[in-house]
Amino acid sequence: MKSITDKGIKFLLKDASSDRPTLIYLVFRYDNGRFKTSTGQTIAPYLWDLVKQRAQTNLRNRQERQINETVNAHLERQRSALLKVLNSLQLAQIPLTNEIIKQHLDKELGRNKKEKEPDTLPESFTDYIERFVQEATAGKRLTSKSTLYAKYTRDGYMKLKRILEKYQAETGNNTNYDSFSLEYYHNFKLWLTGRGLALNYVGTLLKDLKVMLKQAHADGLHSNLVFQHKDFKKLVEDVDNIYLSDEELTRLFEIDLSHNLRLDKIRDLFLIGCYTGLRFSDFSELRPANITHNGRILTRKTLKTSERVSIPLNPNVLSILSKYDGIPPQTISNQKMNDYLKELCQGAGLKDRIEVSRTKGGLKQTRYLEKWELVTTHTARRSFATNAFLAKVPTVSIMKITGHKSEAVFLRYIKISSEQNALLMLEHPHFS
Repeated sequence: MKSITDKGIKFLLKDASSDRPTLIYLVFRYDNGRFKTSTGQTIAPYLWDLVKQRAQTNLRNRQERQINETVNAHLERQRSALLKVLNSLQLAQIPLTNEIIKQHLDKELGRNKKEKEPDTLPESFTDYIERFVQEATAGKRLTSKSTLYAKYTRDGYMKLKRILEKYQAETGNNTNYDSFSLEYYHNFKLWLTGRGLALNYVGTLLKDLKVMLKQAHADGLHSNLVFQHKDFKKLVEDVDNIYLSDEELTRLFEIDLSHNLRLDKIRDLFLIGCYTGLRFSDFSELRPANITHNGRILTRKTLKTSERVSIPLNPNVLSILSKYDGIPPQTISNQKMNDYLKELCQGAGLKDRIEVSRTKGGLKQTRYLEKWELVTTHTARRSFATNAFLAKVPTVSIMKITGHKSEAVFLRYIKISSEQNALLMLEHPHFS
């Protein structure tokens, strides 16, 4: 028999003319026959590349692109496994038959059914979530960028586990892999909404459910692909987040807090974030080595995205860093800092009335709060982006620091009023 190469292994669609997702077969032709087996993967024919025999990945839709990348990863794993099996059989001079190939391929892919012990039950979806978090915490599981999962991400998955268990206990709706469907998705969404939860909170839970089902599928625990459906999605609502203007930041900077060292440190940490655009996890961990170019540039690899950003420093940040010999004050928890920030900003007189609208329990609610009540650590990052935009810093330059991938998303992120937008437009030659 001739040497076995990739050229003899192909992926073919079960029904290339189908108007819905169809099964993908793994096919290998050899001297005396044709081996064909299901990959367990499906795809809509219009998303299939006939030449490359792979799912298309040059798609503009990010969700479809990620789904197709996952499909291709499964196909590549099975192609490699089959090639390994075929070469092993050839070296051992074992004649090829469909039964022999299937037997060894199943073993290579871990498909062989193990005899279950009488008292052993299969791992449930909620138990899988807990195991996933434990392995992520121990560093045995990494993100797609080969970094550790953030604590708030792991905590979110455990929160989903607890809520799914509560949902099952109250409604009787099972959390077995086969139970998940669009009907389950909509019923779960209604149940969450009926508990008076905010729309974005519900959306985060649905996003985490989608992620965990995808991970469990990648680990070979189920074949339910409902999470790939376009209607199985995260819900998002624009919320009325605020920003602090340059004048308000200057007011905070100039307040004498020598009598209150607790708020003095909180103020300084917060302003570093406001003037650099860094997240709390980053601006609370700065060190002298992050300051380069004779004290004019701050360079740091961000914890969330692992991207290296370089940020020009203004005199206020340099003054704050000098105050602490280049090392920002020791951080506290994000939640505690948010409490102290409200106390700080109330004392600074940030009392403008703000209209706040959000969907909670399925109903649109509107409240009027004073500005200090809405300030959080994330206000720092939004303030940086908005003030830089109003100062006419090129959008692409700001996005290089904030990490936004598209201008459309960035413009939704910043907070400028229609009046501010009109004043900016007045300076354009078109309105002169």
